[in-house]
Amino acid sequence: MSNSDLRSHHLGWIEAYLRTENEDLPDLWLTGQCHYASKGFAFIVVHGVDNDTPRRRALRSLACDLLGRLGHDVELQSRRDVYILDPERPRSNHEILDALSALREVI
Repeated sequence: MSNSDLRSHHLGWIEAYLRTENEDLPDLWLTGQCHYASKGFAFIVVHGVDNDTPRRRALRSLACDLLGRLGHDVELQSRRDVYILDPERPRSNHEILDALSALREVI
């Protein structure tokens, strides 16, 4: 399976990681914006941190860094349409632990 096929899966891993590391943000969640006919991401949107711009930007930066370590480019290209890609979230505590373990290998 190519990295482009794993984008929503990896976005879910990163969301789980960010939620674990930021327990004071219970409403934290991510969405990805992707260019059509592209294998990477255009932009990552961090939700649930609406009133703290510096923290939201720091979380977005970390998410982009982690996506890069997993082999995904994050680059907004002008004049290109995007679509929303929702994360495929881990569904059980076991899946969350697997995701966190996989991420810690690339950190």
